[in-house]
Amino acid sequence: MLPVRDFMRVSRRALTIKPSPIRKLIDTVESLENVLKLHVGEPDFDTPESIKEAVKKAFCEGYTHYTFTAGIPKLREAIAEKLKQDNRIDADPEDEITVTAGGYGALFSAIHAVVDEGDEVLIPEPAWPAYKGFVKLAGGNPIPLPLSPPEYHLNIKLIEDRISERTKMIIINTPNNPTGAVYSEEELRQLAYLALKKGIYVLSDEVYERIIFDDAKHFSIASIPEARNNTISVYSFSKTYAMTGWRIGYVVAPKEVTSAIRTIHSYMISCVSPAIQLAALKALTEPQDYVEYMVNEYRERRDIAFNLLNEIPGVECVKPKGTFYLFPNFSRIEGNSLSLAEKLLNEVRVSTIPGAAFGEAGEGHLRISIAASRETIMEAINRIKKLISNSSSRESSNS
Repeated sequence: MLPVRDFMRVSRRALTIKPSPIRKLIDTVESLENVLKLHVGEPDFDTPESIKEAVKKAFCEGYTHYTFTAGIPKLREAIAEKLKQDNRIDADPEDEITVTAGGYGALFSAIHAVVDEGDEVLIPEPAWPAYKGFVKLAGGNPIPLPLSPPEYHLNIKLIEDRISERTKMIIINTPNNPTGAVYSEEELRQLAYLALKKGIYVLSDEVYERIIFDDAKHFSIASIPEARNNTISVYSFSKTYAMTGWRIGYVVAPKEVTSAIRTIHSYMISCVSPAIQLAALKALTEPQDYVEYMVNEYRERRDIAFNLLNEIPGVECVKPKGTFYLFPNFSRIEGNSLSLAEKLLNEVRVSTIPGAAFGEAGEGHLRISIAASRETIMEAINRIKKLISNSSSRESSNS
């Protein structure tokens, strides 16, 4: 008699990965009606018509087959020119640039290209929760580094103290999701030299690079010549050009790392659709007026949300320098961010993301997206204010 085996078991590695708390909340939101959505992590603008027309043209011209795993050469060349002009990074399109299935594909491939079983990866928090998942899937150990509110800038001393013999990489995100912080050139230079001294990689997620406000300036750590050999930089068309559903991004890395990234990415997806790559080429090479329009609108919305949030007694909110998120502190009102987010959703139909989703350092906060109309933002924050005011009144009457 053949032994009975449990064919329904999944891998131990799969069991270590928990579903994203953000995706879980989004699923709940989508099942409800009349929700004012301040949880959304994508532009509310539509993709520019010129980019849509470019993909239509490409499909009609027969760009419907497999193409280069690394990406269409003329797109990689355009990316190289963009990197040189905008980021001050000199990258070889032949050996150092790979077109990927969005920022997700770039991050997944890059982490798997350098992280071995048991390697430690430092993640300053609050941080996008997917970083931990990518590291765990690669067999690594994510090590959270809690940053200090309210600015949440890099703490170089803390980073140095947490580097061990097992440390392989640090992941940074600037402009930052969820805090809206934009790391300065000075702090990034300090990090670059520390990483060189300790012999670790820096994985720099720069997908929000164009969404910056006021006097902030985006600085790419790979623009430091000495840091090129241990820096991996990730970019995306999703946020800049309102192309989240198109799934296209790119990663810039040293030649040896790029070779590994391309191999891993080829097993994931073979290649990014050539028609979508040609649309991305159009996005890069046409006038950037639409991008400027979106950023200006985000700036106006940020100011509205910032002022309204700071009118709520007990709420503290720093004005973000980048991204389309605010990260107000509600801890004086409710220390459990998940409970607060659920209360807002269930009682006043306003969706937000609990700060705890971004690590323990985010507890007590909510991530509020301004990727919504001005009217939606104002009405949603007014609902939050009324709920908190009513709750405070009830507590006062019961005391």
